[in-house]
Amino acid sequence: MRKKYLIFSCTLLLAAFIGCGQIVAQDNITLGLSQMVTLAISNNLRFKKVSYQLENTKLETKKIEAENLLNKSSISNLQKEITLLIQQSQFQSEKDQLLIQVVDDYFRLLMAEKEIESNKKNEELEKIILADTEKQVAAGYSINLDLLQQGNEYYDALFSYQGSKLNYQQIIIEIKDRLGIDHDQSIELSEMEIPEFPEISLADAINKARENSVTLRSQEINLEKANRELEIAKANNLPEIEILKLENNLGIAQLDKSLAEQELDYQVESQWLNYNQANNDIILSKRSLDQMKENEEMIQQQVQAGLRSDEEALSATIGVLDAQYRLISSIRQAYQSYLELQRLMGTLDEGDLK
Repeated sequence: MRKKYLIFSCTLLLAAFIGCGQIVAQDNITLGLSQMVTLAISNNLRFKKVSYQLENTKLETKKIEAENLLNKSSISNLQKEITLLIQQSQFQSEKDQLLIQVVDDYFRLLMAEKEIESNKKNEELEKIILADTEKQVAAGYSINLDLLQQGNEYYDALFSYQGSKLNYQQIIIEIKDRLGIDHDQSIELSEMEIPEFPEISLADAINKARENSVTLRSQEINLEKANRELEIAKANNLPEIEILKLENNLGIAQLDKSLAEQELDYQVESQWLNYNQANNDIILSKRSLDQMKENEEMIQQQVQAGLRSDEEALSATIGVLDAQYRLISSIRQAYQSYLELQRLMGTLDEGDLK
């Protein structure tokens, strides 16, 4: 694990020397998951800050080691290791959260784009229906109340369309700040692909999580520290009351470790269940989309034959767009479940995000 942190720190320093400030406005850029992750790792200000904090902790640890060369203490060395582990944990947590957020940003933006498409089509549909209602009222086939109600339907659709465009712009600004992209820069997303998520057994997930958990490692060190303090106290013939307190401390350290294992196992199993359910939801969403596309194609053919109206064709198109939105949402949830499970397992890696 230390080697992993060292390599990553060197990568960060190299990126800093190359220059990784905000991307200034230029030609339109196309972003996929991997490009967004790369930009976030290079440019995100919060991540840069925690990277510097980790480096300072490492430097402080080396300073303490140099000062204590003549006075070696196993207990102080354990405390020093705990301090470094805590900072490494904070660094890894910030990195994991950044990766998870960037992936979520990609799908949030895709969903916002699809919402604009759907709302635009719905506004067009309600406008056509409003025009038809106006003709029916003028011909005496409908009453003014029908016109009023349809007018409300149309303006609700129009406001939803305008609102979805505003929501899209707000998401764009948020994402650009996270990725270090200038606000004047035009971006677009690459086409989404339906990923094939790997099968993960619950036993493997729990074992990997325990193996890589910084929290459990800290608890193990605390347990070792409490045990050594007790041994030293006994060797130095400290008063019985002091020895009893240290024995209690050892018992507390053992319980803390067991509780930490129990909590980690619970989190992993819960997330594992979410992950499997999310994969099933993708299958159902894909099936729904296929059905909507078949329905749209059939209605379009009937429109050409004069058997269906343009309004019905628009409704079918809206159905497809809404089904596409649900599929994107399902994939988004699956990615979130997968990445959260990987985070708990300690195996989340930006190289896997493509």
